[in-house]
Amino acid sequence: MKFIGRAKADSPPQLVAAVGAIGGSDRKGRQGKALRRLVPALMVLGLLTAFTKPGRRVTRMLARRIDDRVECFTGPGSETYVRFFAPIFERLYKRVAEDAAREMSVRRLGRGGTVIDIGCGPGDLVVAVSRRLKQARIVGIDLSPSMLLWAGRHATTDGRIKFIVGDGADLPFDDASVDMVVSTLSLHHWDEPADVFAEIARVLRPGGVALIYDLGLLTFTEAEMAVIAVDAGLEPEDIVRERAHGGLIPSLFVRYRVEGLA
Repeated sequence: MKFIGRAKADSPPQLVAAVGAIGGSDRKGRQGKALRRLVPALMVLGLLTAFTKPGRRVTRMLARRIDDRVECFTGPGSETYVRFFAPIFERLYKRVAEDAAREMSVRRLGRGGTVIDIGCGPGDLVVAVSRRLKQARIVGIDLSPSMLLWAGRHATTDGRIKFIVGDGADLPFDDASVDMVVSTLSLHHWDEPADVFAEIARVLRPGGVALIYDLGLLTFTEAEMAVIAVDAGLEPEDIVRERAHGGLIPSLFVRYRVEGLA
C-alpha cells in the first residue's frame, strides 16, 4: 500500500512568492516539523480510544488540540500539506471518488451533474472524482487562497473543473442545484457546522447526496451530530453516521451522509 513517495508537486510561482513574503525558511521548517508529528501522534491516540468512554473523550480533545496547533492552510504551511499530507491521504481520496461514482450510478444521475467539494484544499479529491465522473461539473471550494493556488493547477479551461474561494456556510449555488457534495478532513474545522449542513441541504437536488468524511478522532459523536442536525433545521436521522472502509487510512474516518430532500 503506497501512501507516500509520489513525485513532488511543482510549486506555483504565485505561492513561491507568497511563501517568501509570509514567513521565510525558518518558519516553514518549524511548521513542517510540527506537521510531521501529527500522523504518528494521531495513531497513538487512536490506540487509546479502544478503552473507556472517558479515555475516548480525552483522546478526542487532545487530537483536536494537536490538529489546531498544526493547521497549515496559509503561507508556507500549505506547501507542507501538499507535499506531505496529501500523498498520505491519496488512498482516502480514491475511496471517496469510488463512493461518489457508485452513488451517482445508483441514483441514475449518470456521470454528469454538478459536484462540489467543500474544503477542497489543494484539489486532490476533485481530481480523483473528475477521473470517475468525466462529464460532471466539479467545483472545489475553500477559504484558503493559499491552498487554492495549488488547486488551481487542476482547473480546466472549459470550466468543468474549477476552484473558488468560498465558505461552506454560504454556498454560491441556487436551491436544489447540486447533485452531490463531498468533503474530507474539513468538518472539524467548520466554525458553525449546523450552518454548513443547512446549506448542504439547501443546495442538494431531490435524490442528490452529500458524503462528508472526517477523522473519527476529530469529528463529532452521534449525540453531538444530532444536536447539529436540529440546529440546521433537519431531523437527527437526516445526518447518518457511517463507518468508512477501504484500507488503513480510510478506516480511520467516519462518513456522514445527507440525502437531498424532496
